[in-house]
Formats: sequence, C-alpha cells, structure tokens
Amino acid sequence: MAVIKADGYGHGAVAMAREFEKAGVAYFGTATVEEALEIRQAGISTPILVLGGMTLQQLPLVRSFDFFPTIHNQEFYDSLANYVSKSGLTVQVHLKVDTGMGRLGMTEHEAAEIIQNPVPGIHIQGLFTHFACADMPNDESMEMQISRFNEFVKTYGPKIPDIHAANSAAILNYPESHYNLVRPGLLLYGLSPCSGGPDLEPILSIKSRIIALRKIQAGQSIGYGRTFVADRESLIATVPIGYSDGLRRRLSNKLKVDVKGTMCPIVGTISMDLCMLDVTDHPDVELYDVVTFLGPGNGAWEWARMLDTIPWEILCLIGSRVQRVYYKEGKICDVYYP
Repeated sequence: MAVIKADGYGHGAVAMAREFEKAGVAYFGTATVEEALEIRQAGISTPILVLGGMTLQQLPLVRSFDFFPTIHNQEFYDSLANYVSKSGLTVQVHLKVDTGMGRLGMTEHEAAEIIQNPVPGIHIQGLFTHFACADMPNDESMEMQISRFNEFVKTYGPKIPDIHAANSAAILNYPESHYNLVRPGLLLYGLSPCSGGPDLEPILSIKSRIIALRKIQAGQSIGYGRTFVADRESLIATVPIGYSDGLRRRLSNKLKVDVKGTMCPIVGTISMDLCMLDVTDHPDVELYDVVTFLGPGNGAWEWARMLDTIPWEILCLIGSRVQRVYYKEGKICDVYYP
C-alpha cells in the first residue's frame, strides 16, 4: 500500500500515484476523502483506502468513486450499516484496531463483535493497526502491540484478505509485522524513517534562482529585524523562496545552501517570499544561478536536526505554490504548475 497522503509527502500525489500504479502497488493510502478524490479524478484506478476515516456526509462518494472506508469506531459502522441497508450498496471496508497507539481504532472487543456479526452489504476486506514506536528497535511497547495484534489476527483474521500493520519504520525494524500487506510512506520517497537508517537516495530537491545581486558595506544590515549585520563589504544574493514555500523561518542565519557547488549561508531573516545569501566568497556567482536548498548532503534529515523536528514535517510543509518538476532518465517528463 503506497501511502500518498499530504500531497504525496510534498512530492505531488497525482504524479507519484501514476508512477506507483505502473509499479503495481496493491493499494493507495490517503488520509482524507479529498485526497482520495484527487487521485481518482486523475484517472487512477488502483484501490484507495481512506486511512483517516470518513464523515457520514461523504458516504455517497463511496458509490461514485469506489473508496475503501476505514472503520475505526462503532458509531460510524452503525451509520454505514444503516446507509447500505437503505441504498442497496455493497461496501468493502478495512477495520482498524487500536493496539496501543491511542489515536484511532476500535477495541479488540468492538472489532470482534463486527467480524462475528456481519451486516449484509458490508464486506470486511482488511484488518489493520498502527504502531507508536516502530522507529525504535527492540522496543517493549512495540513487542506488546505486535503480540496483541497477532492474537487478534489468529482468532478473527483467517477469512479477512488483507492484514497490515507495518509503516516504513516497522518494515525496516520489525519484519514479523509485515503480514501480507505493508504501508510504506517515507521509504517510497528515498528517505529512511530512522535517523542513521539505511543509505537511501531522496528523490526530491528544492531549488530556486538568484534574482538580485548587490554589494553592501560593513555595518549594513539585511532583512527584517536586522538579524544580520555585515562585518565586511559583502555580496548579497536575493532568492525568491521563503517560509510560504517551506523554507522555515527558523533556518534564518543557520542553513547553508548550494550555489554551483559552493555552500553559501542564508543571512538575515527568511521572509514570506524571499531570502538572502552571502555569496561574497563564491568564485563566480552570477544572476539567475541555481540555488539548491534541499538536496544531497543537505537533506530533510539535516533540516530536521536544525529545527528539532522530523523529515516528514519538512516535506509536508513544502508550499502549494512551489512548482513540481519531474525527471526520468535525466529528462523532464512532467511539470505541475500550481
């Protein structure tokens, strides 16, 4: 199950889904109905599981667009049963069991009641859970969650086709949790879910171009709040990327970026649409040179460490106005213009 929620982790959900469909994935996983609609309306036919569930008002979309709803509470299941009995619709669903995450999911007792007392029109296609600490090898709480899910699957899962639990981290750290379906997310995009994990190749970089070059004198400041004051005559480059594009404001005066192979520091406060670089020591910088903000040696894990966060957040906060350009075998194969 290729997880493509949050606009394919910032990579562009439709473009990613097209590639994953060619590769033969069994399912797509989205967080919301709206995300599933975007994929389906792009002409993609692979089954879609809406991992975050649905509202009652969205149930008619199941008929129109062929989604798999997640059942994670009794109230929604009862409403779905009422809906299918009135509409004559047959719906395939996945039951989510909470084994310790404490976020979404039915108790083992609730899920067992549903499995043992089937309702006409509702077919249980899948059974799953989600882990809280899969990025921690040999974690006791993980062993507990896997054990609980195993016991439930042994008793109630033999006739359910799709059993799944493992996200990217569990795929790496807990092979006993793979069952017959896994749910990679971050791994699909070339990033390890564990700091110090396997050496992968990220498929995404963030680039822009220099739109202005100017010399400033020693003692002159740059940007909002005068957070950078030059201690020498300096050459400053202005680049049209800011925090609305995902270049987090807290990277101001911290991050160094690649300008034609030379690492140059961001100086001054990153603003909504622009940032500035000190390129004084660059041997041959020119107007419209490409600047790589996120890329080899300066990836999502490096940004995350500077910001005390995780790479998922870095990718998911790439702004919607950022143009996505897709390459295959070194050539542009698709461009998404927001």
